[in-house]
Amino acid sequence: MPRTLKELAKEALDVQDACNLSGVAHGFARAMSDLGEHTRGTDERNTHPIAVLWADKIAHLTRTQHLGGDDQEVHDRMTKAYSWAHDLVNDDGDLATRRWATNQPDE
Repeated sequence: MPRTLKELAKEALDVQDACNLSGVAHGFARAMSDLGEHTRGTDERNTHPIAVLWADKIAHLTRTQHLGGDDQEVHDRMTKAYSWAHDLVNDDGDLATRRWATNQPDE
């Protein structure tokens, strides 16, 4: 049975303290499988805040976080992903009204 978005968000926040790349990579694979039950299509899954948090942790552990991108854009995207997951885990706000898209302004 796939985990809930709240469970996936909590795990994505918890993994930010991890140091074992192999464990993180295996956990990311499991999270992406479960996330597929909550998203519509590959692009939505790949850009979901939960995926962004996991991918950022892998980039951090491999020291590739800032390769090939605008640092401010990377920072903004990560901040939005962290805030989304934190709010979901802490039951702050109505999930149905939350938007996740890098091209939409914050409300």
